[in-house]
Amino acid sequence: MVISLSSYANNIKISNVTFATQDKNNDYYMIEFDLSWENSWRTSTYETNWDAAWVFIKFTPKNIQNWQHASLHYVNGVNDGHVAPTGGIINTANNSYGNANTGIGVFIYRDSDGIGNINFNQVQLRWDYGLDGVGDDDVIEISVHAIEMVYVPQGAFQVGDGMGDFGQFEAGNTGNPFTISSEGALTLGGTNVNNLSNNDALNQQFADDFNYATTQSLPADFPKGYHAFYCMKYEVSQEQYAAFLSHLTQTQRSDRTEVIYINNINVYPIATGNHYATPDFPSRAMDYTNWADVAAYLDWAGLRPMSELEYEKATRGVNDPVPEEYAWGNDTWYLEGIYTLQNEGTEDEIIVSGIGENVGNANSVSIYQGWERPLRCGIFAASAINKTREETGASYWGIMELTGNCYERVISVGESQARDFSGFHGNGSLQASGNASFFLLTDWAFVSSIGAGFRNSEISQRYLINTWDADRNRSYGIRGIRTAP
Repeated sequence: MVISLSSYANNIKISNVTFATQDKNNDYYMIEFDLSWENSWRTSTYETNWDAAWVFIKFTPKNIQNWQHASLHYVNGVNDGHVAPTGGIINTANNSYGNANTGIGVFIYRDSDGIGNINFNQVQLRWDYGLDGVGDDDVIEISVHAIEMVYVPQGAFQVGDGMGDFGQFEAGNTGNPFTISSEGALTLGGTNVNNLSNNDALNQQFADDFNYATTQSLPADFPKGYHAFYCMKYEVSQEQYAAFLSHLTQTQRSDRTEVIYINNINVYPIATGNHYATPDFPSRAMDYTNWADVAAYLDWAGLRPMSELEYEKATRGVNDPVPEEYAWGNDTWYLEGIYTLQNEGTEDEIIVSGIGENVGNANSVSIYQGWERPLRCGIFAASAINKTREETGASYWGIMELTGNCYERVISVGESQARDFSGFHGNGSLQASGNASFFLLTDWAFVSSIGAGFRNSEISQRYLINTWDADRNRSYGIRGIRTAP
């Protein structure tokens, strides 16, 4: 006897979860479900990329709150015994820390060029339950999770926009952007044109530990953005974070939530009970997170943080830099006033007035215009009049809200401990305390937040990149990536 549960998040849904077949000789189930999301694409021209669903499975013995990560079948990455839907591809990602012969999750995406909504029916994933200590006749509950991602292809790109302020990157002391052309080791600082320098750290709140006079080494293992990776299309929504909390023990959950009062009002966006979590505004970006929250969620989901170099690649793409540009590719931001919302706080929240035409749009939580809290993930794509890249606030690749909404937590190159970051992915398993796994302690440096700075506004601005803040704040959200299989 088996009971199945389904999970859905912003703009993407899992439904009709069933155990299709069981092979007791080889200890596996085929888990079947339907998968849908909106505004999907695949193109072989211009950006040459696609969006995808990152899908993973959690399981627990019936009526016991002890959810664990399911081991999916893995051989060489593509399909691996899974059954792809008509018109789709399944690409399995293995465990980068642990049993490398098991799959942590799969990417599911179009098998040919196209645009529009996705409805993949009867997707089947092979769960090797024997590897997870589950018996043939155990009574098990499962929960299938999906996160929208965007593929960022391998290739060279530039960092810095030539402005020479806010600690921006440059080639030596030339003031010109620097080209990332491989994942090889780099020399940071100095005046040589082949070095990744930083305009002598002008106007940074806290300076890098390298400058024109002092050099450091950025190891080859540090993710530089040259290799292909998948980036979350949106920031983590309140609904996604609530699903995460609902699959933790009470002890684990206690460190991942907090009662935060402002003017005697609890502003933390999620309420929790013994076995559940309820978001105030499910489709809005999750805020009031600290670095330990970010690390725990990404570990649980089998993802990882992005480096600040990957942030510039995810945002600018392969285009030449534009001085003071935002995520939408120019320096024009609509700053006239506060947007007027309709269906406020629901999954249908849209902007009905105040949106700028032929200019960039973004909601800034802490400065300029906007609401004091995040808006619905992807709201500008739904509300834009002409749906240009500028009006939707999209990055070169179609990733949303890399400028605006919540601050992006990224790994800095300007601190020695942060340069130990080698891009390990989470393995789906947290410590009993609710913190990310022990093996990530040195790689992500997650508890103290040292090495995890912020990007949010102009693509190349590094003003807050060395600001280590371990506290929760209304401006702090979550976004993860994963190196492409």
